[in-house]
Amino acid sequence: MGIFRRSSTAPAPAPDPAAALADRLGAIAAHEAPEDALQPALQAILEATGAQAGALCLFDVRYGLLRLAAEVGISDEGCRALRSIRQDDARAWALPLQCLRDRRPYLIDATSGAHHVPPLVEAGAALCSVACVPLCAGETPLGSLVLVARAPRALSEHDVEQLAGPLDEVVRMIETARRPRAGAAAPEPEPSGVVASPDGPRGEVAAGPPESASLAAKLAARSEEADRLRAALEAAGVERARLAGELEHARRAADRAELLTTSLAAAERETAELAAALERGESGGHERLQEAVEQARAAGVARAAAEAELASARTALADAEARSVALEAEGRRARAEIERLELAERDGRAERERMEKELAETRARFDELAAHGNAVEGEIGMLRETVAALRSELRTLAAERDQLLRAPGEPQAETERGPLDAEVEAEDAPAAAELTPIESPPAPAAPPTPAAPPRPRVHGARRLVVVLDVDPVWEGAVIDGTEVTVVKPGSDVFARFVGVTPTRLVVNLAAPGALAAMGALRAAGVSGRFWGCLASPASDKALPLGMIEPATRPLDPDAVLLVLGGYAPRGTRIVTAGADGDTLMSLRHALTRQGLSVSMAWDAKQAVDLFEAVRPEVVVLDLELPPRHGYELVVRLAGASPVPSAVLVYGEGDDTGAGFTAALRAAPRNGLVPRDRLLANVLGHSEVPPEARPQKVYALPQRR
Repeated sequence: MGIFRRSSTAPAPAPDPAAALADRLGAIAAHEAPEDALQPALQAILEATGAQAGALCLFDVRYGLLRLAAEVGISDEGCRALRSIRQDDARAWALPLQCLRDRRPYLIDATSGAHHVPPLVEAGAALCSVACVPLCAGETPLGSLVLVARAPRALSEHDVEQLAGPLDEVVRMIETARRPRAGAAAPEPEPSGVVASPDGPRGEVAAGPPESASLAAKLAARSEEADRLRAALEAAGVERARLAGELEHARRAADRAELLTTSLAAAERETAELAAALERGESGGHERLQEAVEQARAAGVARAAAEAELASARTALADAEARSVALEAEGRRARAEIERLELAERDGRAERERMEKELAETRARFDELAAHGNAVEGEIGMLRETVAALRSELRTLAAERDQLLRAPGEPQAETERGPLDAEVEAEDAPAAAELTPIESPPAPAAPPTPAAPPRPRVHGARRLVVVLDVDPVWEGAVIDGTEVTVVKPGSDVFARFVGVTPTRLVVNLAAPGALAAMGALRAAGVSGRFWGCLASPASDKALPLGMIEPATRPLDPDAVLLVLGGYAPRGTRIVTAGADGDTLMSLRHALTRQGLSVSMAWDAKQAVDLFEAVRPEVVVLDLELPPRHGYELVVRLAGASPVPSAVLVYGEGDDTGAGFTAALRAAPRNGLVPRDRLLANVLGHSEVPPEARPQKVYALPQRR
């Protein structure tokens, strides 16, 4: 026999890579928000398979569209190829959509060149193999997984087969991310109005500082946590009472078992006495012995039952005591947590009272500044009228001087310019410098006859403002050196703009077909800015909205990127709001890849919270938010300071005019301004892109 013994313990089995990946994906799903879990899940899949790059695309069954939602290591050109894949698009890379349609994975050897593969990774990286794996929930297609391996790594069929189980976790992630949005009932309208516009012309003070709203949310969360702990404490008390009853029952059973043991001992003693009497020959001993034996047997059976009941009672007693101790410890922790939350709630209430006091003081200060601003605006209006009268007088004097200097009988000819001409031109130079015409494409060979062309510009008009609306009351606005003309929205709206170069283009979104007319002008190549407003024919005032851009469903992230090129440089704060989770996740990926800061909102209440916390510079808003909250959110944005630019997403069948008209009726009256002041304010704003604006440089005093 050898001196070395074999170990009796078997070696630990090698961990299953598929099970390990499934556990990791499950942990990601448990700790991340549903819409944020796809990116780390993709990273985990790449690390498990050894692939260097990959992408997750989600399938929109309404439009037959595959959208890019998350990627790791994919190039810019690869992202463009994966961002929107349609079945009927001959230029798109159709393999991810084809694998989803066929319900089977595809493995491509990229080195063979037999299949067209777009440059999914940066130039210079040797592409070795590409795998496209479908993601389905039963018969429902959800998306596609694209894995890219670079030399010397190559994906095999075994690698793809190992993903069959773990990808069920990814499918559950996608379903969870979609479940709260798809098919959910419309939220109940809030009593105070989820998107009611704040009081005051600017809305910044009246809406309350974001700290107050955040504090109120924290107080509500703490109150809910305290209520939950109190309910848990009450449940623990009920459980403790039940355990006390079980403990008492176990004690009674133990006492009964002790009595039965005592009776059995007495029966045994009596049996022994009877046996001794029988040996001595006492009369009647046999009958008594027989009776004692029966009693002893019965006592033995009772004793066995009592011992079993006693063992069960002791076990129940031990369990009850352990659970009672645990409940007492949990109760102590719950009481301590309740005391901590109550203390924090008192502190929060005190902080809220302090902030409300500061808010009241700020409102009073704002009202004072608003009154002063109104007085200043009145003085400015009077000065403008005086300047206009002086300019008219200067032109009259110049004409009279020309008539005096002109010899009798000479033909009408230009005379030498004098100091009055120079002064008039110097006065009009700033107005001419503000012109920023909209670039219009060349007119077609046979343009249609305009149904209602803009009026010809009158002599002396320096600027032209075109208003897309059906109400001609805009043309009565009086602005010095400016002509205002109204163009009705319609299918031939572009034909009415041929040969017209307006300085500003204002759109009344409450007019029927106004948003669709904006989309038609953009499709025709008009590149100027649209300034939105809401106006009713029954009122001489309107609600200014800032710069507006149209976008149609299904939303194309590349089109949004192109639109935002003149609005949003790197670092711009953007809020996207809509009920379509797939679209928002795809759009967020496209925007963040360009260096923009993106926050997503799934409903109107969450959007309002983000507006106050983020203070966005651009908002991408789907007007389909139920029930018509998208239109109300646009009205709320009018009260922000400054007003963010907005990309409004609509469908071809949406009656946007009716939606904005209803939202305007619910808008606060103090946000409306006279129409001529609205147009004057639009003329005073710059349309220069942010990156082209001159940087402000301040000279600091030199220290001595």
